[in-house]
Amino acid sequence: MRRKVIGVRTAGVLFVFLSTGLGMVAINSGNNLLYLVTAMLLGFLLSSGIAGRRNLFGAELYVDFPDEIYAKEQCAISVKVANNRRSVPIFLISIENGTDEAFFPSIQPGHAPENVVFTEFNKRGRHKAGFFYISSIYPFSLFKRYRHVDIEDEIVVFPSPLKHSDSIYINETPEEVNTTMHPGVTITETDVAGIRPYEEGDSVRRVHWKSTAKTGKLNTKIYEGDGVGAGKIIELDRIVSAGTERGLSMASYAIAESIKSGVSIGMLIHGSVIPPSAERAHKLKLLEMLADYRE
Repeated sequence: MRRKVIGVRTAGVLFVFLSTGLGMVAINSGNNLLYLVTAMLLGFLLSSGIAGRRNLFGAELYVDFPDEIYAKEQCAISVKVANNRRSVPIFLISIENGTDEAFFPSIQPGHAPENVVFTEFNKRGRHKAGFFYISSIYPFSLFKRYRHVDIEDEIVVFPSPLKHSDSIYINETPEEVNTTMHPGVTITETDVAGIRPYEEGDSVRRVHWKSTAKTGKLNTKIYEGDGVGAGKIIELDRIVSAGTERGLSMASYAIAESIKSGVSIGMLIHGSVIPPSAERAHKLKLLEMLADYRE
């Protein structure tokens, strides 16, 4: 996105031409009244510039990216514009990111209203957030002034989810999964791998009361020794062998769906098994590994 400082609107072009024309006529005719009118127009233009600049620099931008961003899918970026002044409102503020724009008609002192702008990343991986513009046509819509704001955050973009019918999981029996995950290791019930929604028949002793109190819904603890019945393990090493990006997208879809459904999921990557868990942070970490994947 090319850096901008000021843009002249149609009304501004007409105003400049009118002021210039009157000034030339005043010089040629020596008419004092025309000199006075021209001076008023130029004074009006100067006061507009001063007011517009003060208004624009009274706005502070805060940007918040979602924790799930997938390649080739639109994501909503939260933008807040704060007016930190004590008594003066700011008006007609727009936030632009090159693809979308959010508009704030007025912002009262001490307030920080929120809006969203949409953007899209074409490739998985780590990206710089880039820069945004705070712009305004205040006070008379003659000019549009811009302020360039660099956002230093690093954005992790997950592979584009691909719905599929292929089998992408390691095994179908708990015995096989446990052997793969923990050869020769004794697993105890104290090794909690995550939580999942409560199912009929679950022991009361396995209820995760802390998350139940927070969400208002019963949740059950998942132990690392529970095997595939508590979740599934994506065999990433196998599915990427037929095409890296397609395999990563298939895995991304499975993890994204598990986030929605609360099902535990793990992954076999570069010969190491990451045990299943229903924790959202665990699944986001798996997606981050997909975003950073190198053969």
